[in-house]
Amino acid sequence: MKRRSLLTALGAASAGLLPIGQPQPSEPARLTKPIPASGEPLPAIGMGTWVTFNIGNDPQALGVRTEILRAFFAAGGGMIDSSPMYGSSEVVVGRALGQLGHPLGLFAATKVWTESGPDGPSEIARSEKLWGLERFDLLQVHNLLAWREHLRTLRGMKEAGRLRYLGVTTSHGRRHSELEQIMGSEPIDFVQLTYNIMIGRPRTGCCRWPRSWALGSLPTAPSAAVSC
Repeated sequence: MKRRSLLTALGAASAGLLPIGQPQPSEPARLTKPIPASGEPLPAIGMGTWVTFNIGNDPQALGVRTEILRAFFAAGGGMIDSSPMYGSSEVVVGRALGQLGHPLGLFAATKVWTESGPDGPSEIARSEKLWGLERFDLLQVHNLLAWREHLRTLRGMKEAGRLRYLGVTTSHGRRHSELEQIMGSEPIDFVQLTYNIMIGRPRTGCCRWPRSWALGSLPTAPSAAVSC
């Protein structure tokens, strides 16, 4: 599945051009990349929810987002990424996934976003409830907020089998020096950072790290003006 094909399908879904509930034409095998920490294949194109899924309780808008996700999965998509910071996005994602029957192939990713380390577990539990999941595939510390405390929580969850992967994020081209230090010293699986010519190039170390670090990367907003 090429990026252009996926974007075309999602655009048609958002415009209401795809018949609801009807199968779409078959597509070539989806493009995947191996997760360095495990070798597990992950679809190379994911679905972000910042702004676009923050639509409140609008039933019509929810229906459109549900059809967008239907087209996303039909076209070979898998990862959906969100955060408690994104307003109603987690609520909307959870409702849409529920209407779709939580499709196979979902790689569920969200973030912990609170200044209080002790509040992290309750925020994560709320996200699990909103998504209708028993556990997430990936949890990341959003914008390095209280990252030391939250990484301890996430490591404990992973060791207990309640989480598959963990990571940290930054955005808007900020705090790359600190991110690079974490990448080289902490046992994490993923990093997420803005990769956008409008914002500025990330530090070299954030983009070209040693293979021994075994880190997956989630570049965000390659063609947008802002990202979170």
